[in-house]
Amino acid sequence: MLRFAHGRSPQSFHAVRAARVSATASKRPPQPWRENIEALTVAIVMAVMLKYFAVEAYQIPTGSMQPTLMGQDFRPDGDSPGGAIKDRILVDKFSFHMRDPERWEVVIFKYPLNRAQNFVKRLVGMPGEQLKIQYGDVWTRPNSSSEWSIVRRPANVQREHWKAVDVGTPAGGASWRALEGKAQFGERSADLTGPARVAFSAHGSGSILDTYTHGYPQGVRAALEAQGGHYNSNRNAVGDLRVTGKLTLGAGARVAVVLGEGKRTYRFNLAGPTPGIEVGWAPNEQFDTRSVTASGAANSSGEFAVENLDDQLRLEFGGWELTLPVPPAADQTSSVTLEVLEGSASFSDLQVWRDVHYSAGSHATEWAIPAEHYFMLGDNTQDSSDSREWQAIYMKWRDAPGGAAIAGNYRGSPGTGYRPDSNPIRERGANGLTTFFRDVYGELHVFATQDEVTLPPGEALVLQPFVPRRLITGRAVAVFWPLSLQYSAYRVKWIR
Repeated sequence: MLRFAHGRSPQSFHAVRAARVSATASKRPPQPWRENIEALTVAIVMAVMLKYFAVEAYQIPTGSMQPTLMGQDFRPDGDSPGGAIKDRILVDKFSFHMRDPERWEVVIFKYPLNRAQNFVKRLVGMPGEQLKIQYGDVWTRPNSSSEWSIVRRPANVQREHWKAVDVGTPAGGASWRALEGKAQFGERSADLTGPARVAFSAHGSGSILDTYTHGYPQGVRAALEAQGGHYNSNRNAVGDLRVTGKLTLGAGARVAVVLGEGKRTYRFNLAGPTPGIEVGWAPNEQFDTRSVTASGAANSSGEFAVENLDDQLRLEFGGWELTLPVPPAADQTSSVTLEVLEGSASFSDLQVWRDVHYSAGSHATEWAIPAEHYFMLGDNTQDSSDSREWQAIYMKWRDAPGGAAIAGNYRGSPGTGYRPDSNPIRERGANGLTTFFRDVYGELHVFATQDEVTLPPGEALVLQPFVPRRLITGRAVAVFWPLSLQYSAYRVKWIR
């Protein structure tokens, strides 16, 4: 049997060695500075890694995605102080390292015409397809030989896009007015005894319009309307509507909700001999008769919803879920009426919603999206700098680097004054007129205006509506701040 020196066993040898090492270590002076530096270094590396690859927080500075994301200042005039709601959002930067972005996601990207800026928009157009905006909707096709088809949003996105038209008690009382028969109104309620008809009158007797303030919380809406200007604008008639509420039926009642779109009528029969959906065409439309009926009777009371959305009618009531497609309507003027032909019915919690009405850009209505590029829209279609409007301005001056024209984001009209984000800006000083021009990489160029080389119109301003895949850095996940009691805005939510 093997023996160690002095007759010690292997166990006793290791015990002595460990004791000596421990004694040596105990004699070393403490080094807290080293431990702190190591901990700080690890923390910095982890923070950088998380920010670059995983999660980052952003503040929304503008209103282009309202009301989904708020970036609004409330200042009645340019100088007076005011409140603000500027959402703070969490951005997932990891997912797009593993997959490509998907349609309808809210994404963060480096603005192609000023890559020093991050933009947040909703991704609407995909690589390689053609896209157009018509009748307030988004349409796509794979190529010029194919038919256009409307692009419908997932249910969770559509919920974000429905805008409440009537928030709180409107000025002058109820939002419904009697057309005929007996009706009593409360705050978003109506009791009818047939025969009777009442109409929604949030816009007087005209069509429902894409009013800027629709969809905002009541406090925000009041603050926007107090500012006036374009916040009270009504630019386009909106045909895509939804009506929701609770209905209680009397014995033998015949009840319908009727949506108008141009000269068409979409009749949603909630109670009567043939519950279901019926379509009445305009006199000049030669379409087939369309209708769908429900089997069985509905409950005597319950929640209901009817809608005309993306050329499809839908009814939900008493366990029914009926749908009926209809052809596109060029005339988007709209109306909502409630009818009780026989018996009595009580409507409560009535709310009329409208869809986002996408307006075409001032430069084009159709786009062919290149491979590896995407088309972006803001949810605030009336006030969003997005793919519909982006233009690059190319400038060249005598001492320009390399003698070539340099591209930058075009904002404002050169030579006719400027706003804070104008590009280029021309200012007069002691040495004459000077041009300040920021290029697509965020670098500022300053030169004497007299040294500028004038480019032909087709070369000076160029539409650049697309975002390359490599510039998309993340997707917006959640709003985590603020909570605004002043503007009745609860902003903590998931982003859809």
